[in-house]
Amino acid sequence: MRSVSLIHQSTKIAGFLLLSTLASVSHAATPEEIAAQIESLSSDSYLRRENATEALLKAGPAAIEPLVKVLERGDLETTQRAIGILQSIAMARPIIEGESERPKLARLDPNEPDAWETLLSLSTMGGSRGERASMAVEEITHVRRAQTIQTLSLQGAVIGVKEFVYGATSTLQRVVEINEAYQGDDSLLELLRWIDRVEYARIEGPAIREGVLKGITQMPDLKTLSLLYGDINMETMKVIGDLESIDHLEFRYVTLNDEMIDAIAKLPIRVSLTLNGTDASSDRVDRLRQTLPGLKIEYKRGGFLGVRCNDTFNECIIQSVVEDSGAEAAGLRRDDVIIQANGEPVRRFADLQAVINTRDPGQNIHIVYRRLNVEYETDAKLGKLTEPN
Repeated sequence: MRSVSLIHQSTKIAGFLLLSTLASVSHAATPEEIAAQIESLSSDSYLRRENATEALLKAGPAAIEPLVKVLERGDLETTQRAIGILQSIAMARPIIEGESERPKLARLDPNEPDAWETLLSLSTMGGSRGERASMAVEEITHVRRAQTIQTLSLQGAVIGVKEFVYGATSTLQRVVEINEAYQGDDSLLELLRWIDRVEYARIEGPAIREGVLKGITQMPDLKTLSLLYGDINMETMKVIGDLESIDHLEFRYVTLNDEMIDAIAKLPIRVSLTLNGTDASSDRVDRLRQTLPGLKIEYKRGGFLGVRCNDTFNECIIQSVVEDSGAEAAGLRRDDVIIQANGEPVRRFADLQAVINTRDPGQNIHIVYRRLNVEYETDAKLGKLTEPN
């Protein structure tokens, strides 16, 4: 009921403000006028309280600091109205500037108080002001999240549920993806700070650049980051280094030189690192493992066969064959049992992967397999692992 009450109060206060700008509603009120209206928030007269609320909304950011001070009084009516006004001032600020084909992120005046930051600070406090500020923060975040998804989607970003491939696993996840289809200004991606509860992000191709990565690292719950099919430089690597932490980091078909491998050792990776088709030497990766003994490092040359297998009765039974893959071209089918790869015995899928991981895209591997109790041999040309559409 408290949340419903605050939403109702905020709706009364905000009205059309979600779609307007501060410039259109602000009024150059004097400090004395603002102080008088602040006093009227606790008036016995309902009409005076309503008029004070309207006047403080028009005052805009100039009313923020006085509103914070009045919260110290602690009475419920004043607290509710003051928080509601702060919420409306925060929501009145546009999320982007202009109506051009390449809109830019709206910037704050560094000399002007910020209602959003004020509410965040208040939400950490106890009592009714902390509780109501927390509800206001939640409501603002909900609206800004929807605005961000709409804004960035129109510019070609992908925000939603997709199949996410990391290492040897593929799962459906809520994902942020930026690739060559993104046409927006890189600064717009700072809006990703509103996309909470999304842990996965991938950047692909020419989108692997400093400005894009700065936006991706604004995601508050980011845990897994994949960089795919592109080039990287030290400036981009430094952006990753500025993260407080990242659980899982993958470089797939992104060339890494020795300087970059050294830089990886300084990145705040907590759980795993995947290097797939990076041209890094096995010796260099071994030294990296010695430097980071607590980190799981998966190293692959980048070759991709295109099968998924079930391990049953110590046999590698093909569960599925990827369309247009080297496995399909080599004639492998579902339910075939792979027995050998390049002369190495295969009893589990991991055995097959171990052989493939030592080969580059374009190289062949020799496969012995069984189909309906008859053994066959074939050569498969390895390709590259691609993301599902």
